[in-house]
Parts: sequence; structure tokens; C-alpha cells
Amino acid sequence: MPELTPLEDALKVVLESIKPLNKERVFLYECLGRVLATDVVSDTDKPLFDNSAMDGYAVIYEDIKDASEDKPIELQLIGEYSAGTSESLKVGRGMAVKIFTGAPIPEGADTVVPVEYTELRNGKVYIKRAFNKGANIRLRGEDIKEGEIVIPRGRELNSYDVGMIASVNRAIVEVYRKPDVAILSTGDELLELGEIQQRSSQIRSSNHHMLYSLVKRAGATPHQLGIAPDEPSMLLETLKACHNYDIFITTGGVSMGEKDYVQYLVKEVGVDVKFHKLRIKPAKPVLFGTYGDGKLFFGLPGNPVSCAVAFDLLVYPAIKSMMGAKEVFKRKVKAKLVGGFKRRDAKRREFARARLWFEENYYLCEPLKKQQSHMLTSMVEGNAYMIVYEGVSELREGNWVEVVPFGDCP
Repeated sequence: MPELTPLEDALKVVLESIKPLNKERVFLYECLGRVLATDVVSDTDKPLFDNSAMDGYAVIYEDIKDASEDKPIELQLIGEYSAGTSESLKVGRGMAVKIFTGAPIPEGADTVVPVEYTELRNGKVYIKRAFNKGANIRLRGEDIKEGEIVIPRGRELNSYDVGMIASVNRAIVEVYRKPDVAILSTGDELLELGEIQQRSSQIRSSNHHMLYSLVKRAGATPHQLGIAPDEPSMLLETLKACHNYDIFITTGGVSMGEKDYVQYLVKEVGVDVKFHKLRIKPAKPVLFGTYGDGKLFFGLPGNPVSCAVAFDLLVYPAIKSMMGAKEVFKRKVKAKLVGGFKRRDAKRREFARARLWFEENYYLCEPLKKQQSHMLTSMVEGNAYMIVYEGVSELREGNWVEVVPFGDCP
């Protein structure tokens, strides 16, 4: 029996097989979730001018440095500045300008007193509290300097990034192309949605629909190829389509059964198999190979949980890397174990489904009772993988464990 490949070795092989895809230019509204291919730099200083951080009065510090509730300072109101104003006033000693948030600081003024510490009577402003020189003024360039990188290449763009890109006057963004990912389920026993069950041995296929969603959420473009029967010539014809895609994923047909043909047929379509079977649980029967110019083939297990785990551990970082992302792995957190966890075989690294939540100042993690690889309910009821490393047979309540959240986990 061939030796099982450790997870770190498998990841190294996968990631070293990848080169980022070509770049393309997209409109600002289409860049969400895409990976930036070139640095975004600021077109100007931000803010572009000194401006007020408050509604209040622009004054000279020396005038108001001794102001108090008991001894307010009287200043002459000479006008007002709103955001976008074209006014051009000069503040001298004993003067004040009414100012609104975002408005430029009038010439001569060096401090802004918030309106709640003032009183306006008969054209006079009374300052009831002293403030430090420069208080409540946003200085030119204090956020960004002209030419400064505001978003680095390789970042997966979020909604806040979109706002930043707009603020530096960029309508077109250069990003890496999304990988085209084909998804194929294999097996005579599988039924598509809506098909009538003819035999009790038939099962409803879920993997290729789950993978479609996982691929899409990872940021790639999924292509659904449906279900292929366990018939070598028909399966081979379907596998030949792999050359039309950047990544080709199959589910089923990679274990040791008589009808597990995928592991043999992939070689006939030009796939150079790099490894087959991992030292992990679940998802041991994973096949990976390369073909064409930097294209990837993943043969994932047929059991739903194994399929999901294999995707999260291997395919997800492959997609992110192919998209040019700097961060390609799902985040990992430390959590305190609630309850215990035992297993008989400690030779493989296990990714136990668990429930993760945050309480007080740290995460808590509770492994689920359902851990079999065919029980998709464990992926629905749980929200994270608890990592049980090689050689560990038991974890006790209160132990600290490493946990990988599924996605939107807190």
C-alpha cells in the first residue's frame, strides 16, 4: 500500500504547482471579492486641506486658552464656513467663524471649539471651555499622502476597499482573472435533483451542488458538469473536457473499489498525478495532479463530509493562490475545549466537526457527536473544524485546541 501523504507536503505540492492567472480590468462595482493585481495609490493627500472635525467655531488658540464655564471668552462672529464653501475669510484676534464638519479651516484660525461648548448671543460667540491648539482639526495628508499605497496588490477586495478605491478617483481596477472550475460527480448510484428513485440503493447527489457553492464563494467561476456514470469510456469522454478549465474537480471514483476509475483514467487525459491519499481524517482518498499549462486536477472523495473537508483544506487555497491572493488559507483560532474528545486511531490528523462560539474573552469549542464522513448534518450543525494532531488520542475538557471556522463564524 502506498504511503499516505502528510497534509503539509500535499499543500506544498499544490501551491508550488500554481501560477497566478492573467490580469484583467473591471469596473469599480465589479471588483468586490476579486484579488487586486496592481497596487492602488492615492492621487492626492487625504484630506486635501485642513478641515474641521466638528460643527463649532474656528478660533485662535491664544484667544480661548483660558476659557471656562465661569469665565467664558467673548469673540466676534465674522461669518460661517460649510463643507464645499467658496468663502475666503481671515480670522484675527478676538474673532470666530462658525464652521461645519468637513469645511476648510479659515486663514488665521488654528483651533475648533465644538458648538456644545459655546453660546451665541447678539452676534457674539461665548467660548465656555479651553481646548488645546489644533483641537478638532483634520490636517492635510494625515490619513494618506499623495502617491502612498492605500491597497496592496494581492488583497482580496472588500466593501471598504471599494470605498477607498473610489476616494482616490479610480473607476477601473486591475484584478486577476477568476479561475474557471469544472465540477463533476461520478457514480451509478447517484440521482440528480428531481429524478425519480427507481432502486433503494440509489442516493441523491449533493456533492456537486455543494462544490458549486464552495467554488463560487471562494471567488472562482464554477461550471456544473453534472453526474457521470461508472462506465470507463463515457467517463473518459467527460474527463477530456478538463482542458477547457483552469481547475477540474471530480467527486467519487478515487478510492480502492473496482469501479473507482477516475484515478486511472485521469492519466489518459494528460494528468500528471502528484499524490493520491492523504494522512488526514476524513478525506484520505484525495488525488491531485497537474495538466496543460498550470492547470489543476482534484479527485475528491465521494462521502460528503470528506468532499467538503478536502475542498476546504486543498482546493480553497489553490483557488485563492491562482487568483493571486496573498492570504490563501482559512483563518485559524485557539479555543478552549468544552467536553472531551477521544479516538482509537491517532495516526492521522483529524478535522473533527465542532461548534465554535465566543464567550467573555475567548473562544469555546465543542466537538459534535456525529463525526462519520457520510453525515453531512455535521457540517450543518457545526461551524468549524477542530484539529486533532497526529499522535493525540484524547483531548480533555479545558484543553486549548486549534480550530478552523467554516466561514461566517464569529
